[in-house]
Amino acid sequence: MMRCLSVARAFENKGENLLFVTADHKGDSLINQQGFQTVCLDSEWSDPKNEKIDSVIEKYHPDLILVDSYFVTEQYMENLSKKVCTAYFDDLNAHCWKVNYIINYNIFASVFDYSSYVGTSTKLLLNPQYAPMRDEFKNCSAHKIKDVTDILFSAGGSDPERVTEKVLSAICPKMPGVRFHLIVGALNPRLGEIKMLSDNLENVALHINERHMSDLMNTCDVAVAAAGMTLYELCATGLPTLTYTLADNQLVAAEQFNKQGIMLSAGDCRGDDGFINRLATQLSKLVGDVELRSVLSEKMQKLVDGEGAERITGELLSHFGETTD
Repeated sequence: MMRCLSVARAFENKGENLLFVTADHKGDSLINQQGFQTVCLDSEWSDPKNEKIDSVIEKYHPDLILVDSYFVTEQYMENLSKKVCTAYFDDLNAHCWKVNYIINYNIFASVFDYSSYVGTSTKLLLNPQYAPMRDEFKNCSAHKIKDVTDILFSAGGSDPERVTEKVLSAICPKMPGVRFHLIVGALNPRLGEIKMLSDNLENVALHINERHMSDLMNTCDVAVAAAGMTLYELCATGLPTLTYTLADNQLVAAEQFNKQGIMLSAGDCRGDDGFINRLATQLSKLVGDVELRSVLSEKMQKLVDGEGAERITGELLSHFGETTD
């Protein structure tokens, strides 16, 4: 949702009209708060049907559709692209999609084999230069590297592996001289439990539905974050980061960030009793090595400059011969 909102804002800044088409109403409030309209298909998000989206196309006659779903099929996308210019956020490269644009801003896009698109009309927008950021992450200043006094922690989403609670119990009490800033979503099913744990620790601040992430990242000295979209935001701010994984679709990203010497990694947290100790060890390494943090920070900001959404919209609008300025 957040990456689509970033692209929508960039389109709006170029004078385009936007409409979000959703399977259900769960994201309506977030979208509407950003000033965009929604149309709900009242469908199962894991089983998209062409007839549902076709009715929207017939009513609104869009020039372009940007699709963001892991559950679309080859037939669904082919039928869609026959009706309207179609772009697709593709993190998996599972098929050779018959669409106009493929967008994969992930750091691992460079290791995927896209040779099947050679000779096709599909244009590929690949690698982190296309990472869609909110305006607050554009061209951030170099991060100030100093002694560590503040650490940001983000588990993302609902944190099904309870990493937040593990950090509160096993790591925060052992670092009393450091203030931990924990990012927690308002829909986290264990928010009450997390609040109770944090209330017993003087060096913990909870940030629920934080609206100024770039400011918070600039305030902190080190980050610990699950390997999702947040990693690209951290890159934009240059905040030295220790990442970990909690889902299969995060594994390759964490591996590449680590392999390319851009972030440290504590590995996968699922079903691993040794994970929290490994996380603590890697965090101590990052906190204690100012030279390492300087190197990581510089590499991060070279990778992501925050202009990805503008690059995406510029490329997509060029399909219609519109200006990309």
